[in-house]
Amino acid sequence: MDFALFMERYGYKILLLIVSAAVLAVILTPFVMTFWAFSSSGIVAAVIAVIVFAIGIALMVVPKFSNFADKIRQTHIIEDWNEKK
Repeated sequence: MDFALFMERYGYKILLLIVSAAVLAVILTPFVMTFWAFSSSGIVAAVIAVIVFAIGIALMVVPKFSNFADKIRQTHIIEDWNEKK
């Protein structure tokens, strides 16, 4: 069985497994962090949660600033008022 036939036969099942594992991980992460915080070292869990939250916000915000700057450069013409016409 070559790779193309394998992916045609099992590709959607593998994709479904990966996507469902990712969704399950996202849903269960707060519960695991809460259990970990109450069971042993709550400060470590809180610091890790804050770091992950900050990284997530940075990954969402930074591309928007660069896209905004690129759009401004492409759509607005900066005129030199001292230039003689």
